[in-house]
Amino acid sequence: MSPLLRRPTFEWFAVTVMCMVIVVLAALEGWLWRIDQSIYDSTLSAFMRPPSSDVVIIAIDDASLASLGRWPWSRRTHAALVDRAREAGARAMMMDLILDTPSRDDPEADQLLAEAMRRYGQVVLPVVQATTGAALTGETRPLPIFADAAAAIGHDHVEFDPDGVARSVYLWEGFGAARHPQLALALLRLVVPALQRAYAPVPAPVDDAGDRSQWMRTNWLRIPFSGTPGSYTHYSYQAVLNGQVPGDALRGKILVVGATAAGLAESVLTPTSGLSRPMAGVEVQANIFDALRRGSTVGLLPSWVSAALAVTMVLTLMLILLYAEARTGFIAPFALGALAIVLSGVGLHLGGWWFGPAPAVLGCMLAYPLWSWRRLEFAQRYLDAELIALEREGTPPGHGPGEQEQAVVDGLEARIRIVRRVAQHQRDVRRFIADTLEHLPIGIVVIDQTNRVILHNERARHLLQAFRSDALLAALHALPWPAYVPMREGLPDLGGSKGARQFELSPDKKRHLLVSVSELIGDAAARSGRVIGLADVTLMHEAQRSREDTMHFLSHDLRAPLASILTLIEGYRGEPAAQVEQIPRIARYARSALDLADGLFRLVRAEGSDPKDFVELDLAGLVDSAADEVWPQAQARGIRIQVDTRDAEQEEAIVRGDFSLLRRAVINLLTNAIKYGAANSSVFLSLSAEGPDWVIRVRDQGAGIPAEALSRLFRRFSRIVDEGRDQPSGVGLGLLIVKTVAERHGGTVVVDSEPGKGCTFALRLPLRAVG
Repeated sequence: MSPLLRRPTFEWFAVTVMCMVIVVLAALEGWLWRIDQSIYDSTLSAFMRPPSSDVVIIAIDDASLASLGRWPWSRRTHAALVDRAREAGARAMMMDLILDTPSRDDPEADQLLAEAMRRYGQVVLPVVQATTGAALTGETRPLPIFADAAAAIGHDHVEFDPDGVARSVYLWEGFGAARHPQLALALLRLVVPALQRAYAPVPAPVDDAGDRSQWMRTNWLRIPFSGTPGSYTHYSYQAVLNGQVPGDALRGKILVVGATAAGLAESVLTPTSGLSRPMAGVEVQANIFDALRRGSTVGLLPSWVSAALAVTMVLTLMLILLYAEARTGFIAPFALGALAIVLSGVGLHLGGWWFGPAPAVLGCMLAYPLWSWRRLEFAQRYLDAELIALEREGTPPGHGPGEQEQAVVDGLEARIRIVRRVAQHQRDVRRFIADTLEHLPIGIVVIDQTNRVILHNERARHLLQAFRSDALLAALHALPWPAYVPMREGLPDLGGSKGARQFELSPDKKRHLLVSVSELIGDAAARSGRVIGLADVTLMHEAQRSREDTMHFLSHDLRAPLASILTLIEGYRGEPAAQVEQIPRIARYARSALDLADGLFRLVRAEGSDPKDFVELDLAGLVDSAADEVWPQAQARGIRIQVDTRDAEQEEAIVRGDFSLLRRAVINLLTNAIKYGAANSSVFLSLSAEGPDWVIRVRDQGAGIPAEALSRLFRRFSRIVDEGRDQPSGVGLGLLIVKTVAERHGGTVVVDSEPGKGCTFALRLPLRAVG
């Protein structure tokens, strides 16, 4: 494997490891705590549980201050509220009020409040931290008179995260020792004593020297708030005190008394309140009590859990990016990031535990662009190298080098130019290949692995007489393939063998095709395509048949007279008189052999004539010369030859050709007319101009030629014999010579015959010279 191909694998590992290291550090060091807290707040707000209906807030609100006067109120007022709650049958009361100093104006009021609390027996009071300036100096407890009268006391502190939002509490706190339960927990232990063990303090080693000067805390957990500020039932303090709230509304309820008035209440930000609506401390205590009673507190998982999830997400995403297609790779980071958030939300609402999903989201969002960047960088380098290599390959034959372009500084523009040149080069190559294929002298059909015709040329369409891909495939299937050849989908199956196999097939009686079949195998193809070559060998078959016919007649017609001559000579040896009598017969046999050799010689000469050697000649003189040549034969049978060359008197009958061959062709036509014409009749020889052609016609007055014999006239060694007539002399090559000479001169020879009226042969020679 080349270094260029190994590099992406190395870079994949590098990107994966780097992203894993980043997300692990982010999870363990808490780099993304703000994002985690925002996700926590959003998740908590999206699935809030409704507040309990038996938790009621008695609010020291603005209306109460307006009715009862400025704060602080007389403790007689608080004693009246406690008695009102007891009389209404309220289950318990949390008074989130600091009662650490005696009343100066009304000392008896403290006693009245303490007695009211003692009669009720269900009042919980807070303990707060004592500070001097910024230093923590201890704890501030209720006055002993109130502490002894209260059913329980507890601290009212909540924990603030670095962003100033209260999300958690310590269930046990105290100066020197975590001895005081959280205020809501103290209320819960009073209302539901069975839950005391559920929230027992976690024992911790005690260092007396140090613990006495420190505020100790234990049992930290997060609180799932039940709603936004104002979710719990609120009654105004003065309305309850004045009896405006019916007793039934307070019966069996858990009352939480505290300030909500502006400037008096201690308000904090919570996950469900947002930045614009802080929640009063008394309602925070109600939420804590509700969560503790339901057992729906949230535990924070160790940071290594978040790190492990982030590493898993990053590794999964990198594997997807390595093997999946681009569209899946684009969707994967968003899907995995959303999955991490969903898992944290499910854990929050179903399991009561929380881990920060931000490192996992960061890993997904970081891995995708980093790997995409490195992959694009590699792809760019690879494509640049390939484009330059393609550009250096040159141009196809018949194309000159491309025009020189001005150098550019912009890398993108340079690549675009290279792509443009390479694309044009590929188009030129494809066009060159297509043109070459289309003009090949043999037919080509290319069939792919799915048995579809993907390439073919004009010669193949002509030989198969099909002009569409499906028709070509059907025509190939219809060829008469040999029975011994294994077939696959209608075509020969070479079984993966290299090289080509050739078959000589005859789709009809007139044509013969040489068909070559070879395998077309791709780099990793389970099945192979095929390349089929088609060549028309009909002319070769005809030439072979002609040679066979020639050899047959040479072995028969030429050997027969020679054998007869030898027989006559040897049979009458020693008898001079008898030998003299056989001389005419020997001469006849010798003349027959000479005529046959002469005819074959002329045919071979006609077939081998080259049009490049033709010269201009006068057809009128040629016709007259041919007529003079056969005059003795005509005289012997009493036949008159009438020559008509009047058209040549108006326009010279000049053509390009071989004088001796054309003269021999006319002589052969005249000889046939004299041979087959009636004795003492006429043979008409004419030369006429017809369009661009000169036509030489020979017409006799013989018996004519039967229609069924016309197709055999121009065959080798073919002679027409009529019943009742002697077999004509000759070897049957005369008309074949005429046909061959006509075709070599670009012309034709045709016959028109009617039985009983003779026949007419027309030798047509094209492209007459214009005088």
